[in-house]
Parts: sequence; structure tokens; C-alpha cells
Amino acid sequence: MPNNKDKQARYQLGKPIGHGGQGHTFRATDLVTGQVVAVKRLRLKGAESWKPFDLFERECAVLSTLSHPGIPAYLDNFANDQQGEFFLVMELVEGRTLDEMAHGGAHMEQAQLWNVLHQALEILGYLHELNPPVIHRDVKPKNLILSPDNRLYLVDFGGVRVALREDGGSTMVGTFGFMAPEQLHGEATPATDIYGLGATL
Repeated sequence: MPNNKDKQARYQLGKPIGHGGQGHTFRATDLVTGQVVAVKRLRLKGAESWKPFDLFERECAVLSTLSHPGIPAYLDNFANDQQGEFFLVMELVEGRTLDEMAHGGAHMEQAQLWNVLHQALEILGYLHELNPPVIHRDVKPKNLILSPDNRLYLVDFGGVRVALREDGGSTMVGTFGFMAPEQLHGEATPATDIYGLGATL
């Protein structure tokens, strides 16, 4: 991951827009282009292991290879080694997560749910048909954003896996209530993401 203080100065962080197990995400401004972007920051200070960094580095690597209208585009990544901070710059998606909509009292009609289902399956189909398949492993309401024009986006690839392992053995990634049973053993297949989508709906 490039170590570039100039890049850190390039992106002016604004208000936080989300956080998860692998970092905090901020609305930010690219002072060179004027573009409003999303910047995910990982701080290793106080971490008990290097696993968060490994997952973060994998997220950067995977996102840089993806190209789909339902997945925020990768723009850049860099590090501040002295501070133990690592940054991922992505396209900013405007809208509300399904979790925010549900907690805000929104009620989806059947047609809206079908719309979410079809768009989510199209995104997951793209990921799962790659070689090797890309498995998100954390499909849930907080990671699905619906834009004002009803376009769905899948975000937060912090738990992504890019290869199938017959013996499992990977770190457990996922969210209780939405994770498939096999994830308790560190296993994941494309069906794992479909389970998360079903639980979300």
C-alpha cells in the first residue's frame, strides 16, 4: 500500500458516514478534482493482531478489480505508516441504507422489495460469476444503500473473500442474524451471500 503524505493532504475528511469492524468511512473532498468521495480509514493503533490490516488490504485489492454500477468504484489507496493509518478512497454513494430506512419507519411495498431483490441478485451474480468468485460475506441492511432514484448499491467489502477453500479455516466474518451457519466455522460460498440477502429481506 503506497505511503504518501501528499495523498493524505489531498483528501479533506468531512463527517463520518459509517463504521464497521474494519474501519470508519467519511465523506471527503478531493482537493485536486473537487470530487466528493468516500474515504475509509483503518487505524491499527490498539489492534490485537494484523488481521484487520490483512482484511483491509484485501478489500483494496478486490475493489480495484471490480467494475459494476451497483458497487462503489475504487479510486485510490494510501497509507500513513508513522500514524499506523491506512486509507481507501471510493466513489461516494448518495442514499440511505436499508437499515436506516427500516429504523426510520419506512415500509416497503411488495414491488419495492422485488426491486431490491432483483438488483441485489444482479450484483451478487456479477461477483459470484467472477473467476475465482468474490464472496461478500456480510450482506445485511446496513450494507445495502438505496439511492434517491431507487438504484441499489452493495457496500463495505471489508470481509470479502476471493477464493473457495474446501477446508474452511478462515477467520469468522459476518453479522449475527444475517450470517449463514457455515460462517461460524469460517466457511463461505456464493450461497452464503444469498442467505444474507434472504435474511435482509
